[in-house]
Order: sequence, then structure tokens, then C-alpha cells
Amino acid sequence: MADTPISVLDPTKQPAGAMTMVYQDHYFLQRWVDYYGRQFGRQHLYILSHGGDPEHDRICEGANVIRIPRDPTLWRMERRRWGISSQFSAGMLRYYNWFIVGDVDEVVIVDPAVAPDLVTYLGRYTNGKTAPASLCPFGIELIHNPKAEPEPLADDQPILSRRRVFRANANYAKPCVLRKETGFSIGGHANTHQPRTLDPHLYLIHLRFFDHDRVTRRLQGRKDMRATMAGDRDPKEVGKAWGNDLETFVKLSAGVAVREDVDLPEFRQKMIDGQQHLHDGRITFFGGGRTKELYRLPDRFAAVF
Repeated sequence: MADTPISVLDPTKQPAGAMTMVYQDHYFLQRWVDYYGRQFGRQHLYILSHGGDPEHDRICEGANVIRIPRDPTLWRMERRRWGISSQFSAGMLRYYNWFIVGDVDEVVIVDPAVAPDLVTYLGRYTNGKTAPASLCPFGIELIHNPKAEPEPLADDQPILSRRRVFRANANYAKPCVLRKETGFSIGGHANTHQPRTLDPHLYLIHLRFFDHDRVTRRLQGRKDMRATMAGDRDPKEVGKAWGNDLETFVKLSAGVAVREDVDLPEFRQKMIDGQQHLHDGRITFFGGGRTKELYRLPDRFAAVF
């Protein structure tokens, strides 16, 4: 990246857009649309409404809502979902310089000390020949301990104004900020771009464990959905998605932050040093797992999301 940002964005394309696929999850969708709407403009957001939902239409007014049929058996749901996410984003990159693909409980932010918004920051990748095909933000999972962060969330206030305790999770350093088309692995945790690029100033905020009461209700629903996906089969046959999330959260929610930190250079290096190259080197996963300790985002992040 150059010291002086000089944008070389293709002028025939829009700077950036984002997509997600959602079933219900109205609270997360509202936060997702509000945030990315400020970043890119609502007209550059694409929401695949799984099964169709009038509330999605209301929340996403001004954005692009596309209704996707929902199979009640949920057969191969995750494989189907990430297949269409790969193909849809490939099409959108004909019209956008950068395109973000993610779950509705995830957003990508930039360190406010570095850039005021995502479009400004992405414009710093100035050389189209050397810029990465996709970027991996550093994965942060907010962890809510009601005793450590007792203030309730408010719809008119940023989440990070009330919730900034987190653990780093290499699995959520997803290659989700795309400049070129790709094929995603299930869950979006890897794609076919090589090599992987861990961006130094982007962060993926994952809301799986962000608020004790909301999380407990949502994860119980996910356990029920997993049972539907399994049907008469062994639950192991539907993969690990949502299997032990509720139990994991109960343990994590008692933790406290050991310090204020966002860089975690040792963990970042562990992620890179522990990379695993699979499928004849076509797919790469970061190493490192998850931090055992919890940390706290600095105050400068409070108004970002």
C-alpha cells in the first residue's frame, strides 16, 4: 500500500457493495443494513431473503432484497448458501471494485485511526496488478459478560459503545472482502484465492456472543434448526455448525478482559505460521485457533459500529 492514497478504482464500476443471506434474524439485519448503508449507500446492498419475509422488505427499504426459496428440510443448506454467495458475488464484481460477502451477524470495520470509512481505506490499494484478490479482516468475536458490561444495548446507539470485550478467532478472519471472483468454502472461512492476505487494519466483528439475553435465545433456536437439518441422520453428518455454541457461550460469558488491545501481533503471526493448505494447495485456512484470553477494543472503536 502506498503512503499517499491514490485511488485507481475502475471508474466504470461503483467503489464497493455488500451482500448477505438471511432467514428471519431481524435485529441483526437491521444493524447490518444500517452499518453498510452508511458505508456504501443502501442502493449498493444485496440481501438474499431466505424464504421471503415482509419484515426484511421493511428493514431493507432502499436496498435490494431478493427472495430465495427455502426448503423446509434444509437439505444441504450451507452448501447451497455458499454456492450462491460465490456465484452472486462473482456477478456483482462486474459492477463493483470491491464486494463484501458475509453472514448477517458479521460486519467488516476499519480502524478509525487509519481511515474514516471502508471506501477510503480500500482506495489505498492503489496498484491493480499487485492488490490482493481478497482481503481477510482480523476476526473478533464480541463476548458479553453481563457483570463486566452491564449497560443494555440501545437501538439508537452503536453496539461497540456498550460491547467491546472480545476474543480473537482465526476462523473468522474470513477472506470476505473481494476484488476478484472466487469460490467460498462452506461457511465462507476460506476461498480459492492464493495467497491469503491478513489485512493489518480491517476487522471482522462477529456478533455470535455479543449480548447475553439475545444470544441465549438465538442459539437455542439454532440448536433446533440443526436438529431439523439432521432429520433421521446422525447429527455429526450435518457438520459442526451451531452444535455446541450455546454451551460455549455460557463458559465464555464469565470471562473478563486481560487488557485493552487490538493488534495482538503474536496471535496474528501464529495464524500465518500455522496456515494449512488443503485440496492440493487450492484452499488455505489460517492456524492459531482462538485466543484463550479476552481483550477489550480501545475506546476509539466505540462509534464505529
